[in-house]
Amino acid sequence: MMDYNTKEIVKCGSATIVNHLPEIGLLKVVSEIVDGLNSSPKRISCKYFYDTEGSNLFTEITRLAEYYPTRTENAILRELPLEKLIGSFDIDIIELGSGDHSKITLILERFSEAQLQHMRYIPVDISFSTLETSVRKLAERFPSLAVEGIVADYYHQMHLVPGERKKLFCFLGSTIGNLDRAEAMNFVRNISDIMRPGDSFLIGFDRIKDTSMLESAYNDQTGLTARFNKNILRVVNRLILSDFDPDDFVHRAFYNPRHRRIEMHVEAKKSLRVCCPYMKQPFELQKGETIHTENSHKFDECDIHALGEHAGLAVNRIFSDKKEWFSLAYFRKTN
Repeated sequence: MMDYNTKEIVKCGSATIVNHLPEIGLLKVVSEIVDGLNSSPKRISCKYFYDTEGSNLFTEITRLAEYYPTRTENAILRELPLEKLIGSFDIDIIELGSGDHSKITLILERFSEAQLQHMRYIPVDISFSTLETSVRKLAERFPSLAVEGIVADYYHQMHLVPGERKKLFCFLGSTIGNLDRAEAMNFVRNISDIMRPGDSFLIGFDRIKDTSMLESAYNDQTGLTARFNKNILRVVNRLILSDFDPDDFVHRAFYNPRHRRIEMHVEAKKSLRVCCPYMKQPFELQKGETIHTENSHKFDECDIHALGEHAGLAVNRIFSDKKEWFSLAYFRKTN
């Protein structure tokens, strides 16, 4: 659920969630989606994947044999020398695009109850329902941990993050790859600008590898990724009151070697017209025409260092699996 209308404060035991999406406003969201559909090539931002259904489908995708990123990243997370990295336990852990609580659990379970009493976990996600489920389960699992959820678009609302304590920002699951190279540079720089000396930033990077392996991860045999991709049309229908029929589209995912990224599209199976009250005339697609829904850029070590340098962050350490399929880069703010 993406609620752009009603600001809510929800208590989940000792935890809280505040919905800040109304500060963006539904009309701005409508304008962004309509502009994307009317652009050339047509596009929908991948942030609109994550309603309740989309979040559940993505969780299922992460368990597939073909989808290597999650299990590879989780194995790295289990081995991180966390106490050495963070130092003091008086720290806020801010997870951007937190989704389900599986990854942060691998971090939090490494600390004792006494250590957790000094920490605060601040998950930031665009889906209220997903965040609520996650926060409730974390409050039960780690009762001594302070949890303050924020429902927000973290690309535009990072000013909402409390600023008084030492911070560890986490941007896991290779989500950084959804941004274009320039967007990724600007995003990390924006986070760096609100960091203080001693703060840190843990970012997941999917590494460049064999094309067949990459394409297999986004074209699973069960069709889950196809369902996930086409579900974005249902989300758009609710937000802009359009009448897309997902059955009129097929899922397309392929590696673009020039841009070093997986691209996901939905492709029209026939020529069609889509009505929407926010458009002066019906939206038209020709048979075979696509709507670009997601990029997943792949990185090498040089890219990671360049990102840190641009943002004014020092690359303290890069943690990778033995095959270098995936990396977690630990950046520090030094000045």
